[in-house]
Amino acid sequence: MKAGPSYNAVSSLKALQCKVLGTTYNPTHARTGAKVLRQRLQGPSMLAYYPPTVNFRSIEKLAPGLGRLQDVRETQRLKDVERKKMLGKGPPKKEQHRHILQTAFSSFYLRPDSAA
Repeated sequence: MKAGPSYNAVSSLKALQCKVLGTTYNPTHARTGAKVLRQRLQGPSMLAYYPPTVNFRSIEKLAPGLGRLQDVRETQRLKDVERKKMLGKGPPKKEQHRHILQTAFSSFYLRPDSAA
């Protein structure tokens, strides 16, 4: 009875085959996820399935001259922001915030040789 080719010969032949055909050589048969990565992406087709959402801002961009449209949620949000500002709960003004940071951390940024 004739013996088959050795394991090393088959292994090197498989490696050469993968190199020629441009596939990945995986002698241990480890899971690489190549099958999943070869598939088409599902995101664009899912986005095309649902129609675009229509809101007041998009309508205003399409037809800016329509003054009668009023977004109830946006007006309520603006009222809430104004109320929080009156209570002192809003974000600090940019100039004020920058000034506070400069005075609080000025000693960290000054070098001893640059102090006059």
